[in-house]
This record gives sequence, C-alpha cells and structure tokens, in this order.
Amino acid sequence: MKKLNWIGLIVAFIMAGNVSAQGMIGEGEVFSLQKCIELGLKHNTDIKKAHLDEQAADYQRKEITGTGLPQVDAYGNYNNFLDVYPQAIPGGVLNPDSDPNGVDVIAFGVPQSVKAGVQINQLVFSQSYLVGLKAAKSSEEFYRLLTRRTEEDVIYDIALNYYGVIATKLQMDNLEANHDKLKKLEEILKAQYENDLARKVDYNRVKVNLTTLETEMDNLEIVIDQRTNYLKLVMGLPVDVDLELDSYDFIDQDFPIQALQLEADLSQRYDLQVLDKQLELNDLNIKNIQSGYYPTLAAFADVNYNAFSKEFDFISDSHVWYRGALVGLKLNIPIFDGMQKKNKVAQARVEAEKIQYDQYMAEQNAQAEYLNASKKLRNSLNSLQAQESNMELSETVFDETSQLYREGLSPLTDLLDAETALREARAAYFNQIINVKTAEADLYKSTGQIERIVK
Repeated sequence: MKKLNWIGLIVAFIMAGNVSAQGMIGEGEVFSLQKCIELGLKHNTDIKKAHLDEQAADYQRKEITGTGLPQVDAYGNYNNFLDVYPQAIPGGVLNPDSDPNGVDVIAFGVPQSVKAGVQINQLVFSQSYLVGLKAAKSSEEFYRLLTRRTEEDVIYDIALNYYGVIATKLQMDNLEANHDKLKKLEEILKAQYENDLARKVDYNRVKVNLTTLETEMDNLEIVIDQRTNYLKLVMGLPVDVDLELDSYDFIDQDFPIQALQLEADLSQRYDLQVLDKQLELNDLNIKNIQSGYYPTLAAFADVNYNAFSKEFDFISDSHVWYRGALVGLKLNIPIFDGMQKKNKVAQARVEAEKIQYDQYMAEQNAQAEYLNASKKLRNSLNSLQAQESNMELSETVFDETSQLYREGLSPLTDLLDAETALREARAAYFNQIINVKTAEADLYKSTGQIERIVK
C-alpha cells in the first residue's frame, strides 16, 4: 500500500510539472509573431540573465554608496596574561634600596583584563568615493543598454525562426495540394487501367511521383518539428510545451516598403551605445586612479569600558568598569607610490584607445549592415515580383496541360512535368517571401529599430 502511495506522489509530481510548463500557454491558444515576441521577452533565459546583471549593478551602486555612510563596529577582547609582561626602569625610581646605577625589572598590569566598546568611522572627504558614485551610476546604465541589446537580438532571432516555421508549413501546404492532385490522378488512372483505357506504365509513373511526394512531406514534417522546437528554445519555453502558431498569410501581406524609407540614423543601435558607455566607464576609471593623488579625511569616535582583575570575576556586580572615550580625525596625504598610479593611468588610456578602435570598426560594420540590408531588401522585392509572375505562369501551364491531357491531346509526362514545375515555382515563391521578410528584419535591426518588425 505504501508503494502505491509513493507511485501516486511521483505521478502527481510529474503531472504538476507538466501543468506548470503548460501554464505559460493557454489551452488552444495560437500565437502570432507579436505574441511570440512578447512571450520570448518574458521567458528568454538570456534576457533574464541580463536583468540579473542589472540587479547586480544596482546592488553594487548601493554598496559603494554605503562606504560613505557611518561605519559602526562593536568590539571586545579578553586578555589573560599567564605571565605579566616585565618592564625595565632605572634603579631607585620606585625602590630606594636598589642600586641607582642598575635596572629594576617589574611587572606593570594585572593578569586579566576585559575591554568592550563601540567605534564609529565617518568618511569626510575622498575623491575616489565621489568618482566611484558616478562610475556606479554609469555601470547601471551600461547594463541597461546590454539588456536592451539582448532584447533586440532575441526579437530578431524569434522573428527569423517564426518565419522559418511558417515558411516550412507553407511548403507543406504546397506539397499537400499537389499530393491531392496526384492522388486524384492516380485514382483516375487506376480505374482507366483496370478497364484497359490507360497504360500500366502511366499508372506506375504516377505512383512513383506520389511516393516521392509523400517522402518529401514526411521529411518536411520533421523539419517543422525541429524548427518549432528551436523557436521554443529561443522564446525560453520548455520543448514539451505545445506551441501552435497563428496562420500567417504571406501572400496577402503588404510588404513594408516603408522599411526602405528609414533614415540611416545608426545612433539608435544599442551595440554602438554600449561602446560609448564603455568608453565613459574607462574615463571614470582614469579619474578614479588619479583621485589617489588627493588626500582623504575621516572622522572617528570610540567609546569603551575596561575592567581589570587578578582573577576572573568580571561578572560580579561589585566589579568596577572604567569608561574611555575618544574622538579624532585621520588625514592621509599620499606623497610617493613608486609611479604606480601614473602607470595605471597609462594602461587605462591604452585601453581607451582600443575601445575607440572598436567604436570605429563597429560604426563601419553598422554602416555596411545597413547598406547591405537595404540592397538585399530591394533585390528581394524585385525577385519576388519575378517569382510571382513565374508561379502564375506555371499555374496557367498546369491548367492548360491538364485540360489537354483530359482531352487526350497531351501525354501524361507533360502533365507530370507541369505539376513538378508548378510545385517548384510555388516553393521558390514562398522561399522568396521569406527572403523579403528576412531582409526587412535585417534592415530594421541595422538601424536599431527591430521592434518595428511587428508594427
């Protein structure tokens, strides 16, 4: 009986896990590109890690701020001198009978003592602290930019993988449509063959084409599953979650020509902004090193209580405790550090030069990406018109060949060739649509406006 209970608990645990995973998606819910992006921005692990980096930067700023607040410490110590430290004094000072030219050794102090107190330290002035506050704030902005850049990359990846899944499903629809046509043709030929109205070779040829088409459909179904699972990974969903994508009719979509009208303003790119912020942080690092030349001033206060005894009787109510108190200022003026700070500044300036080279290359790369994406989109739109015309022509040829075949004026091979040509023309058209959508995403991403992909 206990064994059955344990099994029940395990099954319940597994079912609870499945419910938790499925809870991300409502039952029967279908997802458009916009919904996929919204879900991905919420669950993608890279974005979650980027948010954690933001939190860590916030805690770091608070840590630096805390160093400028009062530092309060309580302390205490207990000493038990097994042998009281001896002290030497000139002879005759305390003992008139001793030789004035000699040395008297005596023990100052008592064997046991206790001390407890509270110490307060307050930073009054530190140039390094002031620079550190600015650097901490810039660091927060730096990680916010990294998060925005990560979100931009995730939107781009989701869009491309979404298009890939939809395009593969369109290819499947294309094959299914042709499969239906071949299936009907096979049935007709089979009936004609059984009544000696068609040749067996024609019937077998259609069966071969039908089998080949069914194999392509099986392979395409595997590709759909693979691409869908990868889309789930990009979105941050468990791969065992059912993800149903909304039908996306590429044919009726108005391809965004407005993307070509975007101004070449690359300042919105987060990768360039990240480098700007990185250079700013490096400049603050130089100032922080140079602040080591400034003096620092700190105030402190100490209040303590002391007790002395020959034996351990400090818990006695009659024991006398002596209070001590101290306030003061501590000034530290750096004079010479062996040229350490000078060389650290030099290293930081070398790093700044490297960042500037990175900025130059990033700007050039951004410009190249924009020009390439613009040209790719223009060429893709032109090619799409050509593929559309080719598909319409293939449909016309197939319809005419079908009519001629039914009238007995065209051989079966011409009909099968026309069917293959139509299938290939449709596949090329769908592929070109994906090329257009990909080029559109590339153009938006090259200008730092990838979020416009769903507008």
